[in-house]
Amino acid sequence: MPTLTLVIRSALLDDIADIQRIGVEADERFALAGHPELADGSTIPTRVAEQAISQGRITIAEADGYVVGWVYVGRIDGELCIGQISVTPLFGRRGIGSALLRTIIEQANSRNEASIVLNTQSDVPWNRPWFERHGFTIISRGQWTSALETVAAEQSAGGLDWSNRVHMRLVLNNLTK
Repeated sequence: MPTLTLVIRSALLDDIADIQRIGVEADERFALAGHPELADGSTIPTRVAEQAISQGRITIAEADGYVVGWVYVGRIDGELCIGQISVTPLFGRRGIGSALLRTIIEQANSRNEASIVLNTQSDVPWNRPWFERHGFTIISRGQWTSALETVAAEQSAGGLDWSNRVHMRLVLNNLTK
């Protein structure tokens, strides 16, 4: 496998079509893993992407000049939240998702964030187990905030089965705190 020249950068408005395409392509893997509800062809709406880009909340991975992955971040109860990481399957398993995740963690540490939260599938290897390898741990149901309860309820109402989803958190080790 040839070495890639990987560049991680903030998303630009010109990247929206690539972001949307990659999201759909990456989600197609879920159908093969028994989760067709996650591979419904939907993508980040253009307006949401535009707003997130203007706020610096989407980070892009470029390989040899082509957009091949992205990560979207937001906040839940003031806590930094990873909303989605997507890498086009053609460039999968080359460390691009890990590079995006490391970038978000480094940025969070530099901003003295206490933690990062997310929710994900617990039963596919590129979700919960992958995040665990990066230091995230499952938040037990008894530890969910009301905002995390709301996220689970809204996703359930939208058709996601929370019997195989989890909230996870990475507690950051900021030396400057």
